[in-house]
Amino acid sequence: MKTVSIDFDGVIHAYSQGWQDGSCYDGPMPGAIDGIKALLSDYAVFILSTRDPNQIIEWFGKHAPEIPCGPIEDEEKFWNKQGILGVTNRKLAAMVYIDDRAFVFTDWKNTMRWRDHFAVYPMTKIAGHQGARMVDLTNQP
Repeated sequence: MKTVSIDFDGVIHAYSQGWQDGSCYDGPMPGAIDGIKALLSDYAVFILSTRDPNQIIEWFGKHAPEIPCGPIEDEEKFWNKQGILGVTNRKLAAMVYIDDRAFVFTDWKNTMRWRDHFAVYPMTKIAGHQGARMVDLTNQP
């Protein structure tokens, strides 16, 4: 089974004000619920977040009760259940990680060219929410 991992804040939960008091104060990002439903029909999908999984499950109960979801137990090393959205705060194996703050690794030379920008990299305002801006530095000196 091919597995997809999705970040919660800024990818599913709109997170328009950044971290506040730890609450999930916003609804979903535009297209998030339909996107997750589509992915669940073809892949095993789980949410990876630093939040308590139960907080995310509660949010889904309010904003997308039609999506079955539950916590991934600590003894589970992989998520291979299609049709059920797993939720964890542990990084499990996946073929792709969907995250608004990801840096796409190509090689160390390119990574080291980009390192001076890490301080400003993750918090660029895009379309009313905070997210990362991808810049390809592969052909830069």
